[in-house]
Amino acid sequence: MHVQHHMRGVRLGENSFQKGDHELEDLARLTRRQAIGRALASLPLLASVQRTFAVDSELRIWLEAKSMAGPVTSPVPGAQRTTFCAGRWDGNQLRAFPRTEWSDTGLTWAQLEKITARSASADLEKCLVQYKRDKRAVIEYAVLTCERNLVSSAVLAPDFASQFNDTLGDAILLAVPNRRQAFVFPQLGPDLSRYSDFVLNAYRDSTYPVSVEVFEPRQGQFRGVGVLERQR
Repeated sequence: MHVQHHMRGVRLGENSFQKGDHELEDLARLTRRQAIGRALASLPLLASVQRTFAVDSELRIWLEAKSMAGPVTSPVPGAQRTTFCAGRWDGNQLRAFPRTEWSDTGLTWAQLEKITARSASADLEKCLVQYKRDKRAVIEYAVLTCERNLVSSAVLAPDFASQFNDTLGDAILLAVPNRRQAFVFPQLGPDLSRYSDFVLNAYRDSTYPVSVEVFEPRQGQFRGVGVLERQR
């Protein structure tokens, strides 16, 4: 604001400078009030941003049986009975999105994949791996377990397959019978049919069954390659 504006309409000899000082003080008080008001108004936005960052860490994509999946899904290439399911980790369980909640996120599936890739890698770090060896001490397969029901998310981590390069080889096959357990096999190993019974039992006996299919994670891609059946 120009000084001429403060002096306008004030004759000389009528404490014009004092009048101008009062107006400047009023202006300063108004400016302070506006600043405080703007700061208070920004608090909900800051809280919203903080909530967004917190929520991002809860978002998940995981493997789920088609018959049990929520309304927000994406197909697994080559799979017959399994799908990718979208939702949240609530601290105890994976919860599928209702359609309205998914819509409220404003995310595309591709954006969700980028966010949940970080979460999947974090979930993988929470898992334990045990190796089953044959009589010659050669590794037959690996068993991945997690007490927090996050295995079906962890196996989608971008670095999942590479974790087994030194033990099972560059090409692996994967069975995820339930949310707490997965079996990882070398692709060039024995016929998987010899392992089908205990994988199917893990599926049947679980509170949170996932799939009886076999998957191939390779170079960031994930696809179904077969279905396990009981041996007679």
